[in-house]
Amino acid sequence: MASLRGKLSTLKEMEHDNYSAWKRHRPWIFRVASALLFFCASWLLLLNAFSLTNTIDNTALAGMAFGSIILFGVGLFFLMTSFGKMRLAWRAFRRSKGHYTKSEMVIVNERAELARAQIAAAQLAGDLYDGTWRPQDPPWDVVTESNELVICAANANYARFYGSDVTYMQSSGFLMGHPTFVAVGVLAMAWGNRTRRTQAEALAKEQWREQQEVLAVITNHRVICRRQDGVWLSFYFHGASSMDIDSSTGTMIMQFPDTQPLILGGTGGLYAAVAAVWAVRGAHGLEGHPGLAYLRSLEEAPSA
Repeated sequence: MASLRGKLSTLKEMEHDNYSAWKRHRPWIFRVASALLFFCASWLLLLNAFSLTNTIDNTALAGMAFGSIILFGVGLFFLMTSFGKMRLAWRAFRRSKGHYTKSEMVIVNERAELARAQIAAAQLAGDLYDGTWRPQDPPWDVVTESNELVICAANANYARFYGSDVTYMQSSGFLMGHPTFVAVGVLAMAWGNRTRRTQAEALAKEQWREQQEVLAVITNHRVICRRQDGVWLSFYFHGASSMDIDSSTGTMIMQFPDTQPLILGGTGGLYAAVAAVWAVRGAHGLEGHPGLAYLRSLEEAPSA
């Protein structure tokens, strides 16, 4: 979970690469300028207080000094928050020169892999549309059905969406002693029980689980996934109640009336999406399905 949060944070930072130079630098410039204004106002107010020491009472002087401190504190706040914005602009500049951190390099490689997968999936869609594709031999440990042909096989990012039953231990006890000790003990047990209940509820709620890389064997009937525990699972295209495809991100979500939803991403997910549309909707689906629009744009790009 921590690595996922770190990756999401890095992705959010890398969004600055798509901003204009002014939009990248505006946040820290505004904060530094505001900090300078407040520092100047604080200094002027303090100088004014010193110049009036012989003409106003101590209460007014104290009020002016306090106001100067407040202005200085606000300026310090703007200055401190500008450093984070400076860092974002600096990292965007460094990335523009090809200098990436390790976490950024992971995302860059994933994006490059996705781009290659999208090109390959667009080629597969073209071959299926033209009828020029040739069936492949299935892996030795996969048994195909009658009239089932293997289109391709590739690794895919796999996950299932479901909730879970989670149990947790509830503390209880009989406390004796000073009333303060008893009160503190009761509050501590209540706080601990509440924390464990909140954690259990978070673990039990519906979410994407079993996240892992699998081997996906795609046929004209189904996608067969070999999980990391060695178990093979079949997901039939015509058995799905819905398919949500986004070829720009390389993901396909299939929902079924009798089992948990499935998400496939990466190369295998794109291949499965193309095969599923072709199996369910035929050539008409390949040329019209909105989820495959990005792949169609790749096919059209060379002739543009």
